[in-house]
Amino acid sequence: DGEGKMNKALEWLAENKDPKIICHPAVVMFSDVFWGQLANKYFLIGRLYFLFMLVVFLSSQSILKNHEENEKDTEQKYIATFACRLIIYLGSLTRLIFQQIKFFLADCKAGTMTKLAGFLPVPNYLFSFQQLGGLVLTICLVLMLALEPILHCLSAETDKLFSPRCNESKDITDAYCVLSAVAMLLYWLLITDLT
Repeated sequence: DGEGKMNKALEWLAENKDPKIICHPAVVMFSDVFWGQLANKYFLIGRLYFLFMLVVFLSSQSILKNHEENEKDTEQKYIATFACRLIIYLGSLTRLIFQQIKFFLADCKAGTMTKLAGFLPVPNYLFSFQQLGGLVLTICLVLMLALEPILHCLSAETDKLFSPRCNESKDITDAYCVLSAVAMLLYWLLITDLT
């Protein structure tokens, strides 16, 4: 449009739900050009980034954890696990937080809130499975960061660098494992929803 933003015409045509208009050759050509030239690339880049984060998360939570241990491999495994979790917290969590803030502020600015039970205002973006799943995943990752065993063991006297096993982490390990399982499930659910 005149402001350099995406034109809302295609969105309005989809909201109208008129099959005659949406099947018009001009609209079909415009949507094909838009998808093929612009949206397709951003969609694929976003999905590949999310898939990369899923693989890193899977590596840090499952693959490296179940790797056979010997004395030399243990320290290398701890460092690799810490590096993978750092990538998750910096690469995935920060992106999810910024997305949630952006969607929340957009709904607040537009005034698109729905009241649940007649009094609790909820932003409309949360009625999308993808966005609600993103919010729950964000909350899980924030809680995982707060309960991260490696961070709790940094101040402990351990003989291994980045070890997740120490007296300070014994009480939080079960809660961390549950959050990790929920986050893993959410990553898989969100990657399979290709809308």
